[in-house]
Amino acid sequence: MGFSPLFQNTRELWNEWEMRLLVLLSLFLQLTLATQVRRRKFIFRYWIHVMVWTTYLSADSIATLMLGILSSRLANIQEPKGTTNPKSQITAFWAPFLLLHLGGADTITAFVQEDNDLWLRQLARLCIQAGLACFIYFVALSGSLLSMLAVATILVGLMKYAEKILCLFLASKGHLQDSMLVLPNFAPMYPKIMEQYNLREEEGYRVEIVEFTEVLPLDASPVDSGQAFGKEEVKNLSKAYKLFKIFKPLFLGFIHKFGDLDVSRHMFMDEGMESSDAFQIVEIELGFMYDLLYTKAPLLNCAWGVIRWVVSLSVLCAVLVFFYLQDKKDYAKVDICTTFVLISVAILLEIYSLHLAIESNWVVHWRLQRIGRSAISSTLGFLQFCRNQRWSNSVPQFSFFELSVRKINNIFPKCSWLAKLDEKLVIFYISYKEFNENIKEWIFRDIRDTVKTLERNDKLNNRVASLKLEASEVLKKLNRDDLNWSVEAMEFDKSVLIWHIATELCYYRDRKKMLDRSREDLNTYRMSKLVSRYMLYLILLHPSMLPTGTGMLQYKDILVDAQMFFQGKLALLSKNRDSVLLNVIKRVKKLFKKEKQFLHTGVQSCKKGHKSRESRDVCELCHLLLQGETDLWEENLGSTKSGSVLFDACHLASQLNNGDLGDLSMKWDLIGKVWAKLLIYAACQCKGYEHCDSLSRGGGELLSHIWLLMAHLGVAEVVQTFKPHRAYTLIKN
Repeated sequence: MGFSPLFQNTRELWNEWEMRLLVLLSLFLQLTLATQVRRRKFIFRYWIHVMVWTTYLSADSIATLMLGILSSRLANIQEPKGTTNPKSQITAFWAPFLLLHLGGADTITAFVQEDNDLWLRQLARLCIQAGLACFIYFVALSGSLLSMLAVATILVGLMKYAEKILCLFLASKGHLQDSMLVLPNFAPMYPKIMEQYNLREEEGYRVEIVEFTEVLPLDASPVDSGQAFGKEEVKNLSKAYKLFKIFKPLFLGFIHKFGDLDVSRHMFMDEGMESSDAFQIVEIELGFMYDLLYTKAPLLNCAWGVIRWVVSLSVLCAVLVFFYLQDKKDYAKVDICTTFVLISVAILLEIYSLHLAIESNWVVHWRLQRIGRSAISSTLGFLQFCRNQRWSNSVPQFSFFELSVRKINNIFPKCSWLAKLDEKLVIFYISYKEFNENIKEWIFRDIRDTVKTLERNDKLNNRVASLKLEASEVLKKLNRDDLNWSVEAMEFDKSVLIWHIATELCYYRDRKKMLDRSREDLNTYRMSKLVSRYMLYLILLHPSMLPTGTGMLQYKDILVDAQMFFQGKLALLSKNRDSVLLNVIKRVKKLFKKEKQFLHTGVQSCKKGHKSRESRDVCELCHLLLQGETDLWEENLGSTKSGSVLFDACHLASQLNNGDLGDLSMKWDLIGKVWAKLLIYAACQCKGYEHCDSLSRGGGELLSHIWLLMAHLGVAEVVQTFKPHRAYTLIKN
């Protein structure tokens, strides 16, 4: 009974502050969405992904909950005399601002692509929530001093909410497909042409029929674009916008014109095209696609956007002024402050949204289309003082050995019912590497070499099928047919896993030797590791972007095979307890038994000091596998392919280390070329829908950038072209 007064006081306190706290929480979520959501476009971090996802889901829920609470309390709003309680009036005045919040931030309309297809559900919610807001207005505000201000704010809220639904509809798969349908390629009207030809001949003219192909020019005419953009970037932006209009149907698997493809291929194959410019053009194109799918940018970067900002800013500023001038003596001070905060932050969010729009590529391109310098264009150029970031320029990395050591030593696998949770937490083991100019040059050079090889061998008509054989061709050219078993007649993801583990083993083996090598050799060495770890990341977290296979299941099998191998090796050498190798095996066996203590074994696979326990453990794991060679399983299995991914990878590493490749340069050149071919093949196999989905993760995967580059060069799974569109005209001689 002693707790009853305390419980009653707590309940009364909550009833008094509930709506104030909820409306401020809704406002805070809108601020977070407006300022943080755009970071997911150019920052590839999963904690940002989780934060945006939580905020995106919570924002609508809190605003809807607040409207429901307001409407449920309407029974207590009317006083006995028929007048309205002033406290209830100002609380009901918050309902229009909740409608503004439901309209969402301009920087996000959908979290994932599937949200766009749910635009009808959002339309139904609009009807219900707009009805609730109007119901609250008529019951609590009708005839009060706040009524006109509430009406104006409700109209702005409805306008923003309708914008959100319209953007969802425009980005839905059905509407995009309808809008991107290619018009039929009608054949020339030969009878009409011949009729005109005969008439001109009868009139005494000497005429001939000339055939020509229509193509779209991509040359840019650069203008001053403001303080944040250089001339080269402006040229690239102009080219990217035109290419975006041409290749946008590819994201839905549609076709485009042969002439357009011929122009883009010539542009990217030109020796004057730098790798940095090529990747920047692709970044801008993917940025346009991101805005189309996930933001209000396509709707706001047109005449409607100007109307929207003029109306919303004018109305909200007028509401702020009139509320300031209104007599507020009947309202509580905390409610007055809350209302001022709601109005002021709404204005600031509109200004911030306008600022982001001015800095966007859409506005820069609009200025490029304006001939001459106008006052509006000059003002916009002056306001573009910040560079618009388009991509994270980072590549996610996973290492099999590092991931295994970390997973072995955590607490989750000890509890079977937490094993699934542990699989989800694998995202926190991701590391990131910068996608610098050296990597861009390395990949772009190999892309162009691949296209030249296909053109030289006349294989462009069967592009993707030919790409699958490119890795084998690399091995044949370097006289390493003995390695073909690792890429030919094998599932793609299994081949990736084998080459990943082999690359990791070679990387740790050659780490000290590569310190004295040339810069080119060092770049190939590092880039091979980067692509290898990126491909493992795709297998574990985004297998749908790769050719169909069982990569995740095979990865789990590797862990089992490793544990069985270490246990078998320990039993085989049990008589030699003082053996140095045995100490390493015992050490590794402890790792797979998830020991908490990590003791020194007395064996050093390298003399380098390790910064972390995991780094030391990985080094010792690689040392053990390299020491084992492959004689043991070749004798037992009688074949180079054991059926075990781990043993096959160790056998491949042994072949690479002990083969006739000569020095390290040839060895890592081979490894690098194989990884480049595997990466290009994976990019071309991925469907456009998957690339659209990846845009919400740091502006797109590296795989998406390579896919679009290959599409520009005519090498992609979805690139099917019409025959050249020919036109005919009569020329008088």
